[in-house]
Parts: sequence; structure tokens; C-alpha cells
Amino acid sequence: MIFQQRRDYLYQALIDLGFKIYQQPQGAFYIYADCSKFTQDSMEFCIELLETTGVAITPGKDFGENKPHKYVRFAYTRDMSQLKEAILRLSKFIRVEMR
Repeated sequence: MIFQQRRDYLYQALIDLGFKIYQQPQGAFYIYADCSKFTQDSMEFCIELLETTGVAITPGKDFGENKPHKYVRFAYTRDMSQLKEAILRLSKFIRVEMR
């Protein structure tokens, strides 16, 4: 139940921010999202996000060869307060980067 709540929160928050998610996870603890609205290089995006905000996500390169530069992975293994803080930081980061 707790992981479902975390998933549901993170899934909707990421969509609201503009990430494309083609399938809601059913059994995993992560969301694989298309970040091409924000960057053409998911590795660079992940590094800049971590260095700027302290939020760690994983680039698609770590999960396959099908357009990995377009994807990032968000884990929802942290508690809800940490997920909400991460979304707040990510939102601010995206707003600054999109200028």
C-alpha cells in the first residue's frame, strides 16, 4: 500500500511537470520517464540535477540501448516527504533550465 501511494504520487507529479510516462509501473519500484522535453542528454540532465539540487535520478544509459538519451529513472523507495521534497527541487530546476 505504501509503495502504491508513493508510485501514484510520483507518477502524477512527473506527468504534471511534463515528463512523458508511457506505462505506469505495476510491480517495480521505479518510473521510467521520457525527459526529452527538457534535454537531449539524460546523463547530463541527471548530473546537473544532482549537482544543483542534490536529487539523484538515473540516466537511461544504465537500462538499455533504445534511445537512452531520452529517458531517466525515478525510484520511489524513499518516504513520501522525501519524494515531495525531490519533486519541489526538480520543479525549480526545470523552471530554471527551461529559461
